[in-house]
Order: sequence, then C-alpha cells, then structure tokens
Amino acid sequence: MGCKVWTASLALAFGLSQATVNFPFPQMSNYGGNATLLSDKVAASEQLKKQFLYWKQAMYNESGDIAGIRSDPGSDAYFSEGVGYGMLLMVYFSDNTTSYQAEFDKIWNFYKKFQNENGLMIWKIGNLSESWDAGNGAALDGDIDAAAALVMAYYQFGDEKYKEDAKKLIQAMKKSEFESNGLHMPGDKWGDAAFNRKNPGYFDPAYMPLFAAIDEENAEFWSKTAYDANMKLYESSSDEVKTGLVDDWTDKNGKSEDDYYSYDASRAPWRNAKAVCWHGDQRALAIDKKMAEFVSTVNASSMSGPVLRSSGSLGNDHNSTFVTSLMTALISDSKYQAKLDEYWKEAVALGDENYFNQSLKLLNGLLVSGNMPNLMNASSNPNPESSSSVNPESSSSSPAGIVDNRVAAAPRISLQGRTLQVHFDGSARVDVFNVTGNAVKTLWNDRVAGSKTLDLQGIPAGVYVIRAQTKNATVMQKISLQ
Repeated sequence: MGCKVWTASLALAFGLSQATVNFPFPQMSNYGGNATLLSDKVAASEQLKKQFLYWKQAMYNESGDIAGIRSDPGSDAYFSEGVGYGMLLMVYFSDNTTSYQAEFDKIWNFYKKFQNENGLMIWKIGNLSESWDAGNGAALDGDIDAAAALVMAYYQFGDEKYKEDAKKLIQAMKKSEFESNGLHMPGDKWGDAAFNRKNPGYFDPAYMPLFAAIDEENAEFWSKTAYDANMKLYESSSDEVKTGLVDDWTDKNGKSEDDYYSYDASRAPWRNAKAVCWHGDQRALAIDKKMAEFVSTVNASSMSGPVLRSSGSLGNDHNSTFVTSLMTALISDSKYQAKLDEYWKEAVALGDENYFNQSLKLLNGLLVSGNMPNLMNASSNPNPESSSSVNPESSSSSPAGIVDNRVAAAPRISLQGRTLQVHFDGSARVDVFNVTGNAVKTLWNDRVAGSKTLDLQGIPAGVYVIRAQTKNATVMQKISLQ
C-alpha cells in the first residue's frame, strides 16, 4: 500500500469526468473546527443527495427559461422564500457529475421576472406567470437568501454576472428593507408597521460579511450597523426565556409578540449556526448554546412545534422543520455530539415531506454535515478555467506523482498507512475523489505551516485521487487505501 504515480490515461479520464463547478458536493468541510458536526458525514451526504433528488422532482417546476419552487408538490403557488432556498440548493448540490447551474439560472430568471419597482421579487406568485399579491410587496427572507445564493454562485460557477447581480440585489435590500439604524424590515411595503414589527428569522448574520465584501461602498453598514442592530434583536428575544428560543415576531426591541417558536422563527437557528460555522461568530454561538441546553433535554422523536418559548411546551407538529432547525443549535458544543446524530437520524426517518419541511431538512442537513461552506473563503480564485486542471501529457516521470508541475512551490503529498502528509507553506485545500471523479471528502481547507497530518480513517478501502490546491498550483495523486 502507498502512493503511486498517477498515469496520464487515468488523469485524462478523471479530468473529463468533472463538471465545471469549483466546489463539488459533497464538501464535508469541518468549518475550521468552529462547530461540532455529524459523526458520519459520508452517510449523511448520501442521505442528503437522495432527499434533494426527491425535492427537485417534486418542487422544481420550469417553463422555458424560468423555474419556480412549488409551495407544495402539484401546487402552482410560488413564494420568494422558495426561490432563495432553491438557488442555495442548486449551488451546494452541484457535483462533479451534474452542475445545476442551468436550474439556478432559471430560478434566478423567475426572481427577476417578478421584481417590483424596488428591484425585489413579489413575495407570492401563481402559475409561473401572475402575481397573487395585490400589493406587489417583497419579503426579506426570500431576498436575503437569493442575494447570498448569487454570491455563492459566483464562487461555485465562476461567472462574473452573479457577482454583479448580487451587488444590485444587496443594494436594493438596503434601500427598501433595512432602516438607517440597521434594523431589518419584513419587506418593502409594510409602511409604518415595518419600523416596529420584526421577524428575527428573516435576518442572517452569516451573510453580513459576504454583503460587505460585495457591496464595498456600504461595507460598514453590513458588517457593523446591520449586524449589530439585528443581533441585539436576536439576543433580546432569546434572553426573554429560559429555552433561548426566539419568537416568530417581535417589536423593534425584541420583545415577544406571542411567545411561540413556530414556522417563521424556524429559520433563525440555521442562520445563527451558519454564522458560527462560517465565521466563528461568538454572539451567535452564545444564542446557540442557550437553545442547545433546551434542545438536548428533548428526545428527537418527541420534538414537535410550535414550541411555547417560556415553558418549552411542545406542539403537535412533528416534522423536519422543528427537528432539524433545533438540531442546528447542537453544533455549539461537542458534548451534544450523540444528540446531534440522534436528531439527524430522526429527520432521515421522517422521509419525504412537504415543501417547507423538506427544504429546511436539506438546508439544515447541509450545514451540520459540512456541506454548506462559505465559498467566498474557500478559494482565492473563483474562475473555473483557472481551477484544478489535468495535464494529459504528464507521464510516470513526473516527480512524486505531480500531474501539473509547471508552477514552483507546489504542495507535496505523502502517505503512510491511513495518514496523509501535506507539505506546503501557505493556504491549501485537500480533497479526496474516487477514480470516476466524484468527491468523497474535503480533508483540509486552511493554512499549512510546513506540513499537515490528515487522517483518512472512515474512508472505505479502494483507489482514490488526492487533490491538493494552492493559489498557484494543483497536485493530483492516486493513492490506494486498504
């Protein structure tokens, strides 16, 4: 057993098998150690892909160059929130065999077709062709996810148009869906009610650094003003009750409207946990830890909503909205590892569900399995033509199995048993692929100072390809694991 030189024929076969995406599913990142994730990421990734294919078959509906996400299987009602979910899922489930860029583009075309005068999508549409909302108003939850999905699409698919569209949408949100003090408004046509009625689950702290990087002239607004104002809202709502759960709706100070953690609030744990995973956000982590204390006392098979926040009394809806949204709080501490695994097992057992439950299962599952990394920080070069490529002229004379050795200071790989050593100084990304080109696992995505030891335990015996990437070089090497 050990490393062998990767022949030109295998290199060429692998190169031809790759779809043109930069971060193929499954990524199985560890988010730099910021969170506790599922014990078996490989199994979870397989389960997620199966669930996604059901979701796509049942919810995705296209007509010509537009596509909507049905509000339920067979329904001809479409919500802007579904557009945001759909765009995110098409980005993160694209793999080395299938790129969902075409589907992403059609969903984004749907958003653009139904933009109002503020540049924001009308919140409810019927029959892919008509508005059902007489006021033609937008809803922030759909807009904010769509904007983030555009940012991620730029890094996943490498087309500059996504970055340009993201900036326009981010600026439109700032103009019509945020107050000057940074507090969000539920939509763009709420009138005076928008200044006092808030929906914490509509705001996403994980997106603020992304928006600041794309909308540079308003960077301070996103990274400081909006972030701080809305995190205070989250904190105030969470601090009201011993369960730590946020309310569906609050006033401008975070005071509870009805004391229920229900379907609106169910996006909040995912949004906060995402900020922990992506940025190591300590304020979001504190909220997660408080929620986790409550969640850890409830068996996954019993978790049901809506939840009365003050007492923790459970409702009658046992579905993936409540099981997986509250599951994400458990990423906050390694002592909840078994409970986290229990909650995901229960979600999988729930099987195929309606649009909202299934969508949240996929989004929450992607996060806790390491399959929803912040692509902005995952690579310094978003252009596919500049990413990993295979040189078919390489031969067995290539040193140490390096396929593309045209750039100096390339990383070096060595294998001993099931321990991989990567030798390099600087930022590097190391992925494992099977010989057909499908991603198996991301082993590392951070800085290497001289050398880094990576564990290959848990990967089944067989032949694999290790790809080590830096800003200026790519090394691809075949290994055999027994």
